Amino acid sequence: MEEPQEWLDLWRRAAEADSEGGRRLVDDVCAGIHLVTDYGPADDPGEVIAVAIAGAEAAEATAAGLDQEWALYTPQQAAVVASALFAQIDAAGTALEKLGEYLHLMDARQDVVMPEFDGGHGDDLNLSNAEMFVGAAGQESRVAGINAADAVRILAQTPYLGALPTNAHETITAVADLLGDKATLETDHHIQDETELAKNYSSGFGCGCRITLHGSTGSPWEFHRGDSSWNLLRLADIDNDGILRTWTELDTTDACAHPGHVTALIREAFLGTGPSCS
Repeated sequence: MEEPQEWLDLWRRAAEADSEGGRRLVDDVCAGIHLVTDYGPADDPGEVIAVAIAGAEAAEATAAGLDQEWALYTPQQAAVVASALFAQIDAAGTALEKLGEYLHLMDARQDVVMPEFDGGHGDDLNLSNAEMFVGAAGQESRVAGINAADAVRILAQTPYLGALPTNAHETITAVADLLGDKATLETDHHIQDETELAKNYSSGFGCGCRITLHGSTGSPWEFHRGDSSWNLLRLADIDNDGILRTWTELDTTDACAHPGHVTALIREAFLGTGPSCS
């Protein structure tokens, strides 16, 4: 993959791969936008404003996410994010240029009056200045993305020195190791049949293994893979009928999440509420 545009389109291939996988998180997140755009471009004020706001919220959410320690695991994931963000900058720039042009259409419809540009200042600024400002901002976005393809390529080609799990069993085994001597990996219910195990994985469940966490006080806790989630439960919360009515789902749902991330979430969940895992 050598052409610059191919690097810039990396986010599109990542979206396609997600749609073909089990999580389909990209489809879920973008579903609201697709309600508007699947049958053509946004074509009325409500739709155009809605997709513009959705874009702003997406950019803000990405920035907030990147404040988190485990937001990304690999430089390849960083490459996908970079390609998507550069695409946002490019599309936003195009949209700003078109917005400036659209003011002239409003003028032609006699919805507004586009005055002659006179280089005013402060309170003397008028619609011509606004048209110039949004258009100039759009043009400047082209400069911001001039090295975008190279940045994405370098990120994508940077070797990842870690090792991510390839299934839920590898994840829970690595988590048990990271938790240390206060955790015991229970493998008595591990699914041995490969066909059944593959079916379990494809349905979002784990391999049957679980971790028992031993605290200094109170009853033990259990950690396991549930229905497309990683779950913590306190064994004392199982009632006399053998029914568990309350448990904690970790923020990450990926069966192959980084074991360090999962371990950090377990420790965070236990701060002040459960056994010490430090």
